[in-house]
Amino acid sequence: MRDVYLADYARSAFSRAHPHKPEVDAWADTRSDTLLASVLDGLLARSGVDGTVVEDLSIGCALPVKEQWSFGGRYPLWLAERLGPRGQACATRQIDQQCGSGLAALRNTAREIQVGAVEVGMAGGVENMTRVPMGPALFKEGVLTSPQALHKADWLALDIVLNMGLTAERLAKAAGISREAMDALALNSHQRAANADSAGHFDPERLPLNNAAGDPVSTDSNIRTDTSAERLAGLEPVFMKGGVVTAGNSSPLTSGAAATLLMSEPALRQHDITPLARIVAVADRGVMPEEMGAGAAAAIRCALKQAQLIPQEIAVWEINEAFAAVPLHAMGALLIDPESVNIWGGAIALGHPLGATGIRLAGTLGRLLQSRQQRYGCAAACIGGGQGIAIILERC
Repeated sequence: MRDVYLADYARSAFSRAHPHKPEVDAWADTRSDTLLASVLDGLLARSGVDGTVVEDLSIGCALPVKEQWSFGGRYPLWLAERLGPRGQACATRQIDQQCGSGLAALRNTAREIQVGAVEVGMAGGVENMTRVPMGPALFKEGVLTSPQALHKADWLALDIVLNMGLTAERLAKAAGISREAMDALALNSHQRAANADSAGHFDPERLPLNNAAGDPVSTDSNIRTDTSAERLAGLEPVFMKGGVVTAGNSSPLTSGAAATLLMSEPALRQHDITPLARIVAVADRGVMPEEMGAGAAAAIRCALKQAQLIPQEIAVWEINEAFAAVPLHAMGALLIDPESVNIWGGAIALGHPLGATGIRLAGTLGRLLQSRQQRYGCAAACIGGGQGIAIILERC
């Protein structure tokens, strides 16, 4: 198998989403395929790579319905002006692995390069959670459905499985994670993200793009610089009476897109590109669906086994903060130093545009490895339905 390299990474600003208050979302009037195409164009323009050499494009999207159905990835390809002539020879696909969709897309294109099928590929992810909201509304419309047989299954608590907040409650209870610990992680996420933003760490990855109205959108809108332990402690549980999961220690609804440029070693030389990192391993793993947040730790174990590494050899971690319980569980299960996890903040502060998150995790990880001059890093996410996915990168 050939080596695959993360040559470059970029994303849009992440905007707060709200189906009933579209005015708060800078991307509310921008279709997902249009937003992703802008990121693809921006990444190619910055890297100096001619889009005609891109042979493969994988797109992650957790809710590929309504206008987020992309005709197998063709719509973003055709909308991206630099993938010319409209990328006719480039193979595309759209992948739904829920919150792991972005990392699954990256893995798919990486494997095409590993086996020698292509030399240059791209992987992206996108979600507009104002225009295509999460499950409840889509189930009510009949756009999403669930098999009646599963509602009667005595081994599956489907009412919990389909509610990510309730699965986070189950995980917190099973792992003995307190409300105080979750709120502390949430506060830390906002503080780290605010500090990283102020220091300009996101500027190299966050493309200045215009929305449908022609207005520039260049800042992440979910970071709360004014939050405090007292404010977080005063929030009521969202999903169950007496629970520990609140809006403050959960990731917010978010709209955004992200993309990576992946290359073989000969392609790097041909295009004179110094990559961020080499892809060492990618692994996913299933877990009990009622505790889907445990999937991140399970996938990390699999990726470490593939790479023949132990947790102590990983210097930098990006563990998705879908809920604060997820990274707290992984840190406890794998004895990870909290100071090495989500160093520039996580999804609680930056946002979680479902299909784009995996790309952001991998891209930020690669940039952190370079910034900190560390060798190995690992990014991971839990996945609705009871899964997890993880990637290990090595700094070039």
